[in-house]
Amino acid sequence: MTNVSEYGMPNIGCLIGAAYQQQLSGLSAALAAKGLDITPMEYLVLRCLYTHDGMQQCDISTLIGKDKAGVSRCISAMERKGLVRVEAVSHKCRRIWLADHGTAIEPMIMQVAADRHQTLTDIINPDDMETFVSVLKLILTQK
Repeated sequence: MTNVSEYGMPNIGCLIGAAYQQQLSGLSAALAAKGLDITPMEYLVLRCLYTHDGMQQCDISTLIGKDKAGVSRCISAMERKGLVRVEAVSHKCRRIWLADHGTAIEPMIMQVAADRHQTLTDIINPDDMETFVSVLKLILTQK
């Protein structure tokens, strides 16, 4: 894949998408290597709950940047796996709590997170990482 399209402009969207897919594949492989039957979205939900157990489902959706319906399906699957328990607050609102199994695998999940972060910091120096994060945040704030 080249950095410039046939129109003479960088394929930024394609590059971001390809990098995302590569990171997703690496995350899936890392989770499987630890023997975890966890999808990348389940990983993201668990990471949220490890920081703020008992979050509302809509807040999780916003935090991880995924649609509400997808997060709802993910949480239902996680509940079946014994990773979380769900408490209905109202007909529109559910609060999500870690179940025993979800809590028990936290050290393995956090090791995967540390390893994935190290993979990136091995190839991106701190100054470039700061710039990279700033540029991504700038992109995300554009309408």
